[in-house]
Amino acid sequence: MNKQIITAIVQKDIKITFSSKKVWVPMVILPVILCILLPALFAYAGLHTGLVGENSKDLEKPITSFINNFPNDHMRNTLLSLPNLGYKSVYFFLNFMMIPFFLMAAIINSMVTASNSFAGEKERNTLETLLFAPITVKELFIGKVAAAFIPSLLITFAAFLLNAIIINIITYPYFHEILFLNTTWLLLMVWVIPAVVIFNIVLNVLVSARVKSFQEAQQYGGMMVLPVVGIIISQASGLFFLSPLVLLLIGAGLLIANIFILKMITKYNQRNALFESQIH
Repeated sequence: MNKQIITAIVQKDIKITFSSKKVWVPMVILPVILCILLPALFAYAGLHTGLVGENSKDLEKPITSFINNFPNDHMRNTLLSLPNLGYKSVYFFLNFMMIPFFLMAAIINSMVTASNSFAGEKERNTLETLLFAPITVKELFIGKVAAAFIPSLLITFAAFLLNAIIINIITYPYFHEILFLNTTWLLLMVWVIPAVVIFNIVLNVLVSARVKSFQEAQQYGGMMVLPVVGIIISQASGLFFLSPLVLLLIGAGLLIANIFILKMITKYNQRNALFESQIH
């Protein structure tokens, strides 16, 4: 493989990504709302104004029962020790319900960048030039995947860092601990999210190579959001929780799937097939 060619493809695609408002604006707005503004407002309302948990005596008994059956001993004891329902709601939301939000932001961002890969080249009528260039299909796909992976992951990490700073400023005087610096969150950010992003990008790049437009590629890629919706429901209902072991297994499964799909890319996407998708 020619690393200079791959680097050139990555630089070109990243430049195109951030020169198009329809691509980079949603990538920035979504994590800001989901991963920074929403949790910050919820935490402030629950801890400083008493709005969260106010007039909720009817909910106190089922929520206490839910906490008593919580599978994690440390989290259960911590929740039971908090003084009121507002504190408990905020602590539970920040530690568990926010995990699917970061997964959703990472998936949607990677879907946007990956959908803009081949489909974007077709819309700009530049794919034919790439296919006639002295590069292999493998180099082309690796460059496209890397170009979608880098900005998606950097934006997700930046959102996590800002979220951790803002949330801990709000909550530390009440909980007296630094949130997000635990095994669950570290596994999520350094193990699961990179694996999810690569998996989503590879699938979307494959779809993008077959469809004719950026919007069509996004529609197919949107199906990846459905499992995250299922995780949100399961977390809220107590069906299962994303414990460190579960996150470790999810990351390992995605890693195996990524290796398998990457090996299959060049087998099912030859230069002539890509050229036919450009002209039909």
